[in-house]
Amino acid sequence: MKTNFVIKFLPLLLLAAVSCKENGTNNSAEGENSFLGGNKVIRIAEVTKPSSIFPHQLTNVVEGLIASQIHEGLTKINSKDLSVMPGLAEKWEIAPDGKSITFHLRKGIKFQESNTIKGTATEIKASDVQFTFELLCTSRDKNVHFPTVCKDRVVGAQDFYDGKTKSLNGFKVIDDYTFKIELLNSPTIFLEILSNPFAAILSKKAYEIRKDSCVVGAGPFVLDEKGSTDTHYALYKNVNYYRKDNSGNALPLVDSVVIDIMPNTETALIKFKEGKYDFIGAVPSSQLKDIVEENIKEFKGNPPRFILDQRPEMITAYYSFNINKVPFNNVKVRQAFNYAVDRNRIIDNVLYGQAFGPATHGLVPPTFSFYDINSVKGYSLNVEKAKKLLAEAGYPDGKGFPEVQLLINNAISRNASVAAEIQKQLKNNLNVNVTFESIQNHEKTLLAIKGKGDMYREGWIADYPSPESFLMVYFGESVNKADTSLLAFPNTIKYVNPNYNKMYKKGRDAVSKDSSAFYFLKAEQILMDDAAIMPLWYESNCRLITTRMKNFYSNPLRYFDLSQVSLQEKK
Repeated sequence: MKTNFVIKFLPLLLLAAVSCKENGTNNSAEGENSFLGGNKVIRIAEVTKPSSIFPHQLTNVVEGLIASQIHEGLTKINSKDLSVMPGLAEKWEIAPDGKSITFHLRKGIKFQESNTIKGTATEIKASDVQFTFELLCTSRDKNVHFPTVCKDRVVGAQDFYDGKTKSLNGFKVIDDYTFKIELLNSPTIFLEILSNPFAAILSKKAYEIRKDSCVVGAGPFVLDEKGSTDTHYALYKNVNYYRKDNSGNALPLVDSVVIDIMPNTETALIKFKEGKYDFIGAVPSSQLKDIVEENIKEFKGNPPRFILDQRPEMITAYYSFNINKVPFNNVKVRQAFNYAVDRNRIIDNVLYGQAFGPATHGLVPPTFSFYDINSVKGYSLNVEKAKKLLAEAGYPDGKGFPEVQLLINNAISRNASVAAEIQKQLKNNLNVNVTFESIQNHEKTLLAIKGKGDMYREGWIADYPSPESFLMVYFGESVNKADTSLLAFPNTIKYVNPNYNKMYKKGRDAVSKDSSAFYFLKAEQILMDDAAIMPLWYESNCRLITTRMKNFYSNPLRYFDLSQVSLQEKK
């Protein structure tokens, strides 16, 4: 990657990395009482509109951000180092053979008292956990996380899902606070999965009243349903939350959190600079240089007021193909498209260097020390090879090739810029015509599931810190190519390769990280050879953070624990 302005401002970026990664934002500047109209409200600007914040329906990072403040699981992720820590379960024991985990719930902890459903603040017991897991294993509309959490992981999950049993055989209640879950594979990965909000423990009473619109959880913040809309999420402190900080102070430390959905990243940036927000999750790459230069005093003050945080993330940006429709049902066409794209040019000229690097080694990003992505042979620019493959597929010099419809999500402005660059490259290098349409993300996902369109802009963020979180997307054993329901998520293009499935399962079921990586790498190579997707770049996202937030930790998983954040008071 060529040197660019990001390198010129490296000292500022290093300041950000040290402040957030090692110490949170403990060395914060003083806040101003007028900054947000109050000192105990965290305000966040995002650009992706949620379609649901119910745990079993979460499909994007903003939905996960909101849900993870409302809900709590048996385990939690430490936002500072991404290690697994106790959540609603205060401890657990893994059986010597790794085939079961016995959990011990904290005593006396309660669900939130909903402001629309009275009487929900009941003590959480093992029966609530059993209800949650059985609900996860129930075949119902939009239950997209049965494959993520339980399928091929929990004993008896598939039989319960198929209606063959009336109880989940792998779940054993021992007493009100103790239960055992029997497993089919790795307990380590299972504990990581349980920390995600899609595995949060649910209130049976609240769910029976509200079903999948239920927002009663056990997390640090309660959703103010009356004060929230589909673009404005207001959350207030759960005064009965069980956790305390290292000094014994009850968490959360702030009174409320507001998450607003902006029409685009440019609007979010304007509002941040006006002092309306504490945090924006994505800085427009086209404006990164100007942001630093125009606000240099805010970054270099002593102490600074803003932090620009840039780091490699567990995220890969890519396009997927409609592999079950002409012309992309031909592997040579898909390979030709992969070879025809100059990923470095996209990073340098469109993203302005805001990426960790070109995704020339597959889907999994270079953020796992035990997983050598360099051993995966992916794709880089080779126009002659691309032309040859397209000719072998029956389209010499692009003749007779149908117009391609590319669907992208419209919340992030750079998506259109990237699409325009790829459109130009494919025309110049293969003489094929691409049109693209910007729509809302949930619409794009639904169209992909239904087989509408030819190519789709995708971006996958790890749900848990393992390569499996990326590779499970294309595990295809349960795919029904005629199925147009949301149960196709996350394998929306319905990719099926028996050899991929075999290697993926071996990796998933392995007892060590090294053996797991061995098989996952084989699976990923199969996916690359099939060229079902077009990996573009590994993310290195930039975020703007006000230093009035103390103990806010940014991390590659995009998991933010707002319960531990405090706001700097004006002296």
